Amino acid sequence: MKQLPFLNDAAGHRVAVDPRRPAIIVPVQATAPEEIARQCRAITDTGVVDVIEWRIDPVLASIAEECCAGSRAAAPQEFAEAVLGLAAHVSTAGLPVLITLRTGFEGGSADVSEDVYTEILTTIITGLSESSGLSESSGLSESSGLSGASGPAIPTAGTTWALDVEIDRRGAAELIDMAHDRGLSVVASHHNFARTDSAEVLGATFTRMAAAGADVAKIAMMPGTRADVAELLRATALAEEALAVPVLGISMGQLGRTSRVMGADFGSCATFAQLGESSAPGQIAVADLAGIVDRLYG
Repeated sequence: MKQLPFLNDAAGHRVAVDPRRPAIIVPVQATAPEEIARQCRAITDTGVVDVIEWRIDPVLASIAEECCAGSRAAAPQEFAEAVLGLAAHVSTAGLPVLITLRTGFEGGSADVSEDVYTEILTTIITGLSESSGLSESSGLSESSGLSGASGPAIPTAGTTWALDVEIDRRGAAELIDMAHDRGLSVVASHHNFARTDSAEVLGATFTRMAAAGADVAKIAMMPGTRADVAELLRATALAEEALAVPVLGISMGQLGRTSRVMGADFGSCATFAQLGESSAPGQIAVADLAGIVDRLYG
């Protein structure tokens, strides 16, 4: 198993104890600043989580609903600036942050077009890198909370940021290159909430992610049978052996729990758990999952 590449000192020591141990990732899906900060603190306080996944699609959905109530459509820049304005509330947790914009096409709550998806992530990549001191100013409006003509800089310096990019989105490879140019690691992802792809498609998808330059190749499938779970784990193991990048294979739902508990034995570099609300079917409570992981790999 290759280790998740964007761990920081606050998280990396747990994996370093045993390189077979998968990193534990917990999502945050709140939209209000205070609640985002509270949930991030709670995740850090568990002492067992390695990465926070910041799901920004609920933020976008909330903005879209507000704009719709006012009989207007939100612009991509408005979405991105709202996310950037909330970044400080996530970064104070001290853990690496994986920013995920999960579209409705792959089971998320953001109903955005291909072009809007690309524009939002492009603005976020630029804004995060500039707020972290990689450039003089963001050029964004004061409402974003970023360093601009008159807005204060958000305290994101020192935060380890990573970005999820849905590999089937048009322009995914360009987003991956841009994120790398700005110092962000990238998790390429592909989700199927209806079924499990064939073995050939699973292998080809893992390979396509690596070829696009992703730092981690992640696939999540919905199983219909136990054989589907076994197929996903087999494809993950074969990809881990064949590819230079870390891989992550998840079989969702109750049927797929084996992939969340024992996935590292098949090459998965991380596993997702929940603290409160889950972000995908079959996630296990973080305290329970961490206890199992520590007994298996601690």
